[in-house]
Amino acid sequence: MLLLTSDFHLGYGYGTERENDCFFVLKEILNQNSDLILFGGDLFDSRVPRLEILSEAMHFLSKLKEKKTEVKFLECDKEINRRALHGIPFISIYGNHERRANLINPIQSLEKAGLLINLHCQKIVFELNNEKIAVHGMSYVPEKYAKDVLTEWNPKPVAGAKNILLVHQNIEPFVYSPLEDVYLKISDLPEGFDFIINGHVHWKNIVPIGQGKLLMPGSTIPTQLTKKDSEIKKGYFILDGELKFKEIRQREFFYKTVKTSEEIEEFLNSLEEKEIKPIIKIKIKNASSLDLGIIERKYRNKGILIFQREIETNFEKQKTEILRKQLTAEEYGVKLLKEKSKFGDADELLNLIIDDDSGGVENLLRDSFEKDSKNTTDL
Repeated sequence: MLLLTSDFHLGYGYGTERENDCFFVLKEILNQNSDLILFGGDLFDSRVPRLEILSEAMHFLSKLKEKKTEVKFLECDKEINRRALHGIPFISIYGNHERRANLINPIQSLEKAGLLINLHCQKIVFELNNEKIAVHGMSYVPEKYAKDVLTEWNPKPVAGAKNILLVHQNIEPFVYSPLEDVYLKISDLPEGFDFIINGHVHWKNIVPIGQGKLLMPGSTIPTQLTKKDSEIKKGYFILDGELKFKEIRQREFFYKTVKTSEEIEEFLNSLEEKEIKPIIKIKIKNASSLDLGIIERKYRNKGILIFQREIETNFEKQKTEILRKQLTAEEYGVKLLKEKSKFGDADELLNLIIDDDSGGVENLLRDSFEKDSKNTTDL
């Protein structure tokens, strides 16, 4: 049995009531009798996860080594640590939350420890129940390069095998955030694959493409807290003859749009108090004068309350737009760099700044300056 999943975002909510929510899925997976786990990126929520988070990930991956599997390793495009093949192999790509320009990222670190196998423009082949399974993987690259990298790599299905491709990109029309750029379309995806598993997009979806399927397992934890997050269940795919989606146990999430304090209280009074507090996000239209602090104190036992106002001033509209799209500080930083400068590699530059890689920043700026100078000279 194959287990297909993505976007655990381990470490999300650290230091809050939700800090353990991201680990629910790990227990679920350990209870499954899978032979091979294929992961679509963003195991961690941070490029440099806290030691407490890294320790939990290592414990989970080590537990997989103790379990039995029927899968047999046949070949790989690169040299791999044989320890990673013990127990249930965990085949992963790294996502945008983990990619570190010119520096080793946490997925590569876990690979060096023999706890998983990371693929980037590479494939690995197994055998399970007398059937070959070829797993191809392209780890995250900045969106503007995704199509070119995929085209240059040009992965080819292995004859006589079930072929599965792992990617972690925006693929039009499936986009994580409306503020992100999209350069890759469904028509750009290589042909002949039984399944293409795409991480990054946080909502489950199955899209027929040619003779195969594009699968988006979605995240295993709600991070954007949009209305869609409250409507689409979180889980992972299981492939055992047929494809099934298995929901995971998680904290409930309620999303409600209201206009008055009376509507807020009516909604909150309708909810039962539970041992595990649900997430309750309330979007309030045209109600900037409400004292939400009083409501929050009165109903704090009902759940983790999150209020979002819809305000009319131009300045506040911009703030609300940012909140509505649930941008992280990093995503907003990329947005500002793109809007306020002419620098082409905004996401790459921000990654280097976050990683405190002053040498990388200097090299990137020098390359950009030399490129601009050459273009000016050519004119």
